[in-house]
Amino acid sequence: MVDMEAPRGIQPGLDKANSSQASLSKYLPFQVSSPEGWDGLLPDWALTRLTQFRLPTPLTLLIIGLVFAIAVFAPRIAANQRMYWMFLGAFFGIVGAVILLRWPTLGLVGLIVVALFVPFSIGTGSQTGINAAIILLTGMFVIWLLEVFSSKQQIRLLANPAVTAALLMCVVAIIAFGFGQFFWLPTRAAPFRAQVGGLAIFVLSMIALLVVAHQIKSYQQLQWMVWAIIAAGVVFVVMRLFPVLRPYIFRVFVRQAALGVVFYIWFIAFATAQALFNPKLDRRLRFGLGVLVLLFFYVNTGEGRFWISGWLPALVAMLVVVVLGKPELGIWVFLLGVIGLIVNFTSDTGVLSEGDNSYSILTRFEAWRIMWEIIKINPVFGLGMANYYWYTPLFSILGYNVNFNSHNNYIDIVAQTGIVGLLCFLWLVWEVWRTGWKTLPRAPEGFPRAYVIGAMGGVIGTLASAGLGDWVIPFVYNIGLIGFRASMFAWLFMGGLLAIANLIERSNIETNGVPSV
Repeated sequence: MVDMEAPRGIQPGLDKANSSQASLSKYLPFQVSSPEGWDGLLPDWALTRLTQFRLPTPLTLLIIGLVFAIAVFAPRIAANQRMYWMFLGAFFGIVGAVILLRWPTLGLVGLIVVALFVPFSIGTGSQTGINAAIILLTGMFVIWLLEVFSSKQQIRLLANPAVTAALLMCVVAIIAFGFGQFFWLPTRAAPFRAQVGGLAIFVLSMIALLVVAHQIKSYQQLQWMVWAIIAAGVVFVVMRLFPVLRPYIFRVFVRQAALGVVFYIWFIAFATAQALFNPKLDRRLRFGLGVLVLLFFYVNTGEGRFWISGWLPALVAMLVVVVLGKPELGIWVFLLGVIGLIVNFTSDTGVLSEGDNSYSILTRFEAWRIMWEIIKINPVFGLGMANYYWYTPLFSILGYNVNFNSHNNYIDIVAQTGIVGLLCFLWLVWEVWRTGWKTLPRAPEGFPRAYVIGAMGGVIGTLASAGLGDWVIPFVYNIGLIGFRASMFAWLFMGGLLAIANLIERSNIETNGVPSV
């Protein structure tokens, strides 16, 4: 049977599980049944595990095959450098797969560490390589599929509409990619390689959400992820705070990750939530997290205040966290913020004219006007990945005929995947938010409740950042594949919100026998 079922871990043979599944069936958008399951599609050897190694048989056979190939082709490998690196990469890839299968938490935390600190990438012959974060995420996705196919069980996806929305987003992106192969205007379209890169960003974003949503089995795994991004935030803020350390920031961090707005949003959201709403933490640690948040805004609203994307979305996330956790306090914070804006109106409006902000605002509005003219050509499914960038020189912007991008994720999504793609995106984020809203009243005190509040703040902050640039789904000709290092965090932790909601739902079922509605 291929179905969408929740929660995981409930055995279908138990009456309680059956009643729980029936009561949750209203969330299922579709069901496709097959009496033989995967047994009818794959041979038995591909569905069984070798108990001696606790590994899927296909992976075990791959290891044996690699060892055999190395033994046979050893002389050629020694003489051919390219073949040498291919086999070496295959060896480390398989070793990594074995490690991730045995200790999946290492992969979840490793995604954060690799994205921020490991500059390794594989060249593609273009300006952007396949970076280490993409490689690790793809590997985790393949391992998840191996687990699914070799478990000899039903495929079980979380019974959450957000999962359906994510899968539909992939389908729409692929359809839009197909539309991108048509010639919409009398000029060249984006190179095929760029279009594939654009499609990869959409699909990898959904994969990040789905992998985390289905691989998280305990609160501890999420704790490791949260504290990993907070620890990275501590290092970043400390290095920004002391002038003597600033020249070394991009030696420690990957530049595009350290400048990624989504990174700021989520470590600030989680630091604020854990400081205010996790009473099980030591008071000194909670105080330190509060200081971290204040220092972040101190360093990012000082000399860098003209870079609005660098602090405004994180501020939005922090305020949402406060309002959700303590509405009475949130009201006062909001009122103080309004008073502050009024008192400092001159300096606040001055920020918009500092640096290149005034020129940026002017060109963005003009670019959006032109983008609408381009979008009207095929508003339903868009013009395909990256194509609009090559169409922009046909339209004059402030007297110039140049390539440009919209610097706005919502417009980017419509231009590439059409109104259908934007609706899928908004539906997905809405379902993630709704999941958090329904889970918050039932979340246990401590880390789980603080996580839900922090993730909900992160979702709103992420939406705010999408209006300021292509921070959430990077555009291939602007932030690009390398920017996925930071944008990935939004999808990882939104997947975490789905996972923690599933854990809480399972706990309610096991405790009460009836799922909470």
